[in-house]
Amino acid sequence: MLQWNLKELREYIRAERANSDELIQILRSIDRYIQIFMFHLEGARDAMDEVIDPTDEHQVEAVKMVFGASAHQERYYFAKVASEAHVLGAAHSARAMFDVFAFLVNGLLLNGAVCESRCNLQVVAKKLPPSPLKRELDGLANSYWFGFVSAFVNVAKHRMLVDHSFRVGFKDPHTGIRIGSFEYKGQRYPQYRVSEFLEGVLEVKNKVVDCGDLLNKHVVKYSA
Repeated sequence: MLQWNLKELREYIRAERANSDELIQILRSIDRYIQIFMFHLEGARDAMDEVIDPTDEHQVEAVKMVFGASAHQERYYFAKVASEAHVLGAAHSARAMFDVFAFLVNGLLLNGAVCESRCNLQVVAKKLPPSPLKRELDGLANSYWFGFVSAFVNVAKHRMLVDHSFRVGFKDPHTGIRIGSFEYKGQRYPQYRVSEFLEGVLEVKNKVVDCGDLLNKHVVKYSA
């Protein structure tokens, strides 16, 4: 995966931009969102580890937990809530960092041409002249997982939480959390295991690094 040289961009902003304080604060926010995302990603991945025994072929304890008959029921409920909290945090962080990235691009490349109330990834990408960064942003905006994460976050924010359930695998050997199916703006999104969900969200998050690297190349090229 590419590495985004934040130090290089920060130095460019300080040297070349009159509104450097605001732009650096936006850049700092993206950096913090990436750290927050990684915290939630790892938390969602590991949340159920203490209550699932992968060596238990028949998943006897897991079945007891589902029916509320385990001696570790309180620990199970806490782990399940932690899992959902981290899943929501990872999805919200991945989506939010691109909204903030749109503000950074708007300030650096469009001189704030897009008003604050309309500043989002799609609008900013449309305003950019042809460039590798524009192609990457357009590709992201039209990608499946960006659409999924955006839909998931919008449903969770404005309608209801998507089903977050613990399933014991028999025919399907996977025992663990599943993110339920849901519909948004006429599109039906399927159920995913939490591991599959996190891989998709991570793919979205990694694109901010790719786009950030292209942003650096763009501004350094034209300021040289």
